Amino acid sequence: MKLVSNVFFNILKKELHLLFSGSGFFWLSLIFSIGLFMLFRFTLPPEHMSGETAVSILWAAHLISCLFCLLAAQEWEWEWFAYRAVRLSGTQGHLVFVSKSTASFIALVLLWLLELIIWFIFFNSTFMFAGDTFIDKGINIINMFILAGSLTTIGITFLGQLAAILALHSRFRHILLLILFFPLSLPVLIAGSSFCRNIINGGMWQDSKGILNLIIAFLFIYLAAGIALYDYLWEE
Repeated sequence: MKLVSNVFFNILKKELHLLFSGSGFFWLSLIFSIGLFMLFRFTLPPEHMSGETAVSILWAAHLISCLFCLLAAQEWEWEWFAYRAVRLSGTQGHLVFVSKSTASFIALVLLWLLELIIWFIFFNSTFMFAGDTFIDKGINIINMFILAGSLTTIGITFLGQLAAILALHSRFRHILLLILFFPLSLPVLIAGSSFCRNIINGGMWQDSKGILNLIIAFLFIYLAAGIALYDYLWEE
């Protein structure tokens, strides 16, 4: 157990260093999101800017930003570091899947929280709730957004690692990652966006319980597929 723990934390530390280093993928993702928010906020006419439009911009930025972070999953030197660590310790390859997913989850949830704060600063004037401003009901809305974003991000994390290992050995692995990731991630992203739009329109989270259940179902599908297939795909 101690050996498995050591391998897990060594891979986790390496992955976090890759994501958060000075020129790391996390900061590129955050800069991209800020740029996208500014682009739409200052170029889209006010009459075309609704709460639902703002929510769509948030989720589009998060999806594309996640891809920058997931590209870290395809860095050869880190994959081979993880491969050597697991094989020398005699543990299973899905330990890499769990440790790399944990690192990606930490980065992507932090990214979502920062995106949410910055998005609110740019778009808070677009929300109205029966005469109240967004800030009057902001705490509840933000909590629901954090819930939806965190669950969706878990699914994206598992799917991203699986797509990365599927594409890793291809000469065009970055292109293949995009081809695999976008269509497979659409169910959870559409569900997460729909949940947030319902909240923006004044709905309660209980009204969207089915959407949350759908996100959780896909989350477990991605997790099961990753644990079952990661070791085999890695060997290939």
